[in-house]
Amino acid sequence: MSIKTIEDRLNDLFEELVPASGKADTLAGEIVRAICRIGYRNYNDGDHLGVGYGRWTCNPAGRFLAKKCDDNVARRVWDAWGIFIDDLYDEALEKLEIAVFEYLDAHPELKAAPNDEDMFDSRDPDEDIDDCDDDDEDWD
Repeated sequence: MSIKTIEDRLNDLFEELVPASGKADTLAGEIVRAICRIGYRNYNDGDHLGVGYGRWTCNPAGRFLAKKCDDNVARRVWDAWGIFIDDLYDEALEKLEIAVFEYLDAHPELKAAPNDEDMFDSRDPDEDIDDCDDDDEDWD
């Protein structure tokens, strides 16, 4: 990776390619939006791909990356999927972010490639649900 930190590169790409709301106009923008979604949910809320509430908040973005990027990115998505331990998940997420940067660097044409898909279109309604059983809680 370059001298710039991963976070700095993500911020630069996000500012360049991702709109204030809704899906990005370019495929590169939607890829950046997806990886930033996963990172944001982890660092701000503790959500992990395939775990608890992360199933709802992160899984669609992870599926989108696995579907739209190369095998290396897909492998990194699945490597991070289901990791409960924060330190291990942080390491897996960093490897995923690097793989996404490498993919985007190898495919600069994606910054101009039109995007017609929202990362949330990759939601699996049967799997991407919070697995916490709210019925067991007493809200009286």
